[in-house]
Amino acid sequence: MRKWLVFGLLLGLMVSPSTAGAQGGIKLENMTVELLSEYDQPSMLVIHEFTLDDSTPLPAKVTLRFPRDGNLTAVAYWDDRFINADYTGPESQGNWQTVTLNVESYVPYRIEYYQPLTRDGNQRSFTFQWFGDYPVNEFIVTTQIPADSTNIVSEPPFTDSSLSKNGKHLIGIVTQDNLKMGQSSDFKLAYERDSESVTQPSNSANIQPSEPIGPNTEGRVSINSLPWIIAGFGLILIGMAVYFYWRSTQVTEQKSRRRRTGKGEDAGSEPAYCHECGARSNAGDRFCRTCGSKLRT
Repeated sequence: MRKWLVFGLLLGLMVSPSTAGAQGGIKLENMTVELLSEYDQPSMLVIHEFTLDDSTPLPAKVTLRFPRDGNLTAVAYWDDRFINADYTGPESQGNWQTVTLNVESYVPYRIEYYQPLTRDGNQRSFTFQWFGDYPVNEFIVTTQIPADSTNIVSEPPFTDSSLSKNGKHLIGIVTQDNLKMGQSSDFKLAYERDSESVTQPSNSANIQPSEPIGPNTEGRVSINSLPWIIAGFGLILIGMAVYFYWRSTQVTEQKSRRRRTGKGEDAGSEPAYCHECGARSNAGDRFCRTCGSKLRT
């Protein structure tokens, strides 16, 4: 009995790796890898976009790997537009990173990352590697490089190439069908270019005025009139300072006058008292109101 139990455990251990390697029976209907060289950064923008084969049960977890020096910028799925997708990672695994997408429908999913180009003078080179983590019905590599590139070499060779409609990019395509599980595929690209400019600068760099800017442009202040504007502003400040100083002196003088005059009496009208009886007299009295004695002035 124990022998059968040990045999069963060994069999389970042997079967488990193959099950993990099969990634739960996941199969890709298509995988498109876009390589956009010197697009909006002086590096390679890499986009992995895939759709699950409808034989794959949902939901499914799809793990993609990309180089350790890659900078992941987006994980999304298509729903009339690309929307942020649910994922875990990235996690480091040696020379690679992995990101796991939680796929819930048979729509395109994608990851985007930037990876440095290998440079040697004016020559640029880049290598993309697919390790065959999943079987793929249609595998496409689309390359876009600046139109002023020369001595372009790809391995394998492009199956199709053309110039973009705006004339800024050269586009090359390599297609492979029916890649099996574990069937790897490498794509190598090399070209030369004198310029260091990107072909699609950021939107902020592309903003241009609707008409040439001149002295009469609305909202613009001519630098020739700037000294007069500053001088006028200074005169206004000086005038306001003089006015407030004058107002403060007026208030101080009024307060001082009220203190000198007391409760409305003249400053020279001091209180008088009768020299006979000592009674206080009012201002203007000549005789004491109490004893009738003539008051001394």
